[in-house]
Amino acid sequence: MNSDRRLINFRVPDELIEVFDESCDFKNTNRTQTLIELMRGYVDKTVPEIQNWNTLYQMTGRTPLNRV
Repeated sequence: MNSDRRLINFRVPDELIEVFDESCDFKNTNRTQTLIELMRGYVDKTVPEIQNWNTLYQMTGRTPLNRV
């Protein structure tokens, strides 16, 4: 097993899992591939926003939100 990967578990409503699995099958992917792509997209979108807020916080002498 890769040491740079971590197993995560979380609860999801059954009806969402069913539709998600159908969507993954349609796209010929699996849950893991799809969730990784969704997480990367979210991070790519959110990190610049966090960085902008951190810049504003630093300019006003406040503690940054995160160290992204």
